[in-house]
Order: sequence, then structure tokens, then C-alpha cells
Amino acid sequence: MSNLRKQRRVLAILRTLREAGRSLGANRLAEGLEGYGLQLSARTVRLCLAEMDIAGFTVNLGKRGRQITDAGLAELRHAAVLDKVDMVSARVDQLCYEMDFALSRRRGRIILNISSVAKDDLPAAIAQMKKVFANKLGMGRLVALHTEGGRVGEVDLPPGRAAIGTVCSVTLNGVLLNAGISMVPRFGGLLEIRDGKPVRFTEVIYYHATSLDPLEIFIKGHMTSVSQVAETGNGVIGASFREVPAVALPMVKRICSRLEKIGLGGVLKVGRPNQPLLDMPVPQGRAGLLVVAGLNPLAAVEETGIATENMAMGALHAFEDLVPIDHLTPNGRPTATQEKNHGQA
Repeated sequence: MSNLRKQRRVLAILRTLREAGRSLGANRLAEGLEGYGLQLSARTVRLCLAEMDIAGFTVNLGKRGRQITDAGLAELRHAAVLDKVDMVSARVDQLCYEMDFALSRRRGRIILNISSVAKDDLPAAIAQMKKVFANKLGMGRLVALHTEGGRVGEVDLPPGRAAIGTVCSVTLNGVLLNAGISMVPRFGGLLEIRDGKPVRFTEVIYYHATSLDPLEIFIKGHMTSVSQVAETGNGVIGASFREVPAVALPMVKRICSRLEKIGLGGVLKVGRPNQPLLDMPVPQGRAGLLVVAGLNPLAAVEETGIATENMAMGALHAFEDLVPIDHLTPNGRPTATQEKNHGQA
């Protein structure tokens, strides 16, 4: 077996263990590996695990199965870039199919980005994020907050840090998929805003050829000016370019309108069938959409000098447990006037 093939098996097993968040036996691992396109027998998985135990990536807990180790988690973080390429597109597909949000009932899981800041920075971060959401530069108006440590999605929250969940724009893909409409994510990029209106993309990264989420790169590269856009209407924000079937455009617009009303809006502009959008060409039979980046509020926080750690598409989270950003006090607690049914508008 080639080293590349062997490495792919190892990484797939490690990812399955990490996502499970608990120990798994060979039979359960073999089932989970099917999601990565690997058809392996339990015996083959056991042979792989024996080698991974020796390498220190997993530990044998007997009848409880294998558990991923810190070394295994480190191996995932430092996996070969070639193996990671196309992982963003694969992650989009996976989470869209796992979403179970029902728009008609306003219940179910949607996709969140998971970010963290130092607890001492939380009041300033919330204040900055409120400005961004107020100017409709983030996805909708709902967030999740976690300050008690432990694991949030795939993020381990150490003491002294708070986790902030913002709605990921891929949620829109999942909602449309549930309605029978396939949305194709093309690229994420930096979108120039002039007088409050989108003008052009200044930088783009195609999803099918990247190992990292584009906005995570732009945030850490200090390439955004989201806070400036919130204040003046001019600057650069994160956004993505999507495509939908032209025949489905009327239904897409209706769904986007409903999402806006319940706090999940984020579509900046809808193109015309078969026509370029902001000079970006669209294939015949399709229409383009500009979608605001869900991590824009954290980009604005980073711009103020507050260090952030961000993971796009970090977790699935119950929609009904989210809180409107305006209902958070500076310390992150809900206000006394928080509406119980925040999704109704």
C-alpha cells in the first residue's frame, strides 16, 4: 500500500475519532469511514489502529475501543496540505446534509462558526460585534455564547476564554438543499463596499482548491476593514459567491426573505439568470448570489486589536438556543428583556 494511501486512512480514522468525541471500536470506525469514501473491513481497521497505537496517535482502551491522543490531534492539525485540499468543499457538503433545521417550524440544527476571545476582552468584543450586526454585515442577528470551558464543537475552550458562535453562511446552503435547491459555493473573498453597496471582489480563494476557510486567512492577515464599513459604509468585508439554478430563483428569493425575518439573513445581492454578478461570470442556466461572511463580526473584533481564534463551520447548533446579539449584556449574559421566541418577527 502506498504511503499516501496509508496516510489518508490514518487521517480519516483520526477525524472520525475526533468528531465522535469518544472512544470507538473497529466496527464503529469502519462504519464512520464510509463517510470519507473508505470501504474498510473491521480487520483492516484494527491493523491500522495497531500501527497508530505505536505511533502514539491512538490509545487502546480495551473493550471501549480506541481514543484519539493529543499526538493524534496534532497530526490532524499538521496533516499534509495536499491531503487537506478540497476539505473545505467536503466540509460544506457534509454539514449541509447533517443539518436538520426546518424553516417552517423554526427548529433544528444550523451551522455555526466557533470563535474564542479572552474573557477579559468579551465586553469590548460584544460591543464591536453589535455594530457589525446592526449594519447587516454579519449573518442574521443571532449568536451563541459559551464561557464555561470544555469543548465547543471541535474547539477546546481553555480556562479564561469565551467561545462565540456566529451563524455560518453555509447554513443557507443547507436550508436550500432541504427545499430541493442545490447551491454551489464558488469562492470566498474580500468584497469592496462603497457607499454601503458592494462594488467588486478584490481577492478571492476558490473553495475547491483550499485547505483553509478563506475568511480565516483574511482575518489573520489583517486584510479586512469591517469596522470601517460599519462606521462609514466604505471598506472591505468578507463575502462569498454562490450559484443557484436560474429556474429556482423565485423560490430562492422567497426563502431568503423568510430567513431574513427570523434572524438568519445574509444575502447581499442576487444576480440575474445567465448574467455576470459584479463582473463574475455565471454558467448558463444559473444565477449568482453574494452572501456576507458569517465571521465578519470577528474580523471587526480582530481589527480593534483583540486576538481571536476562529474556526469556520465549527459546529451544528440548535437554532432555538441562539440569542439575538442585542439581547446580550457586555459580560455576555442575556438581558432581562430577552424574548423567548427570538425567531419570530
